[in-house]
Amino acid sequence: MDIPERRVIGALLLLLGVSFLAVSIYTGQLNNVVEMLKTAFKTVTT
Repeated sequence: MDIPERRVIGALLLLLGVSFLAVSIYTGQLNNVVEMLKTAFKTVTT
């Protein structure tokens, strides 16, 4: 893959993540998202 293609894919993944974060805030599921992130980072760091 060339650099422009990687940038487009990266931008789409970033927008997808931000969209999911906005939906979770809107629906009140932010605590669940924070707990999942804590679990993921705890797994990565140990």
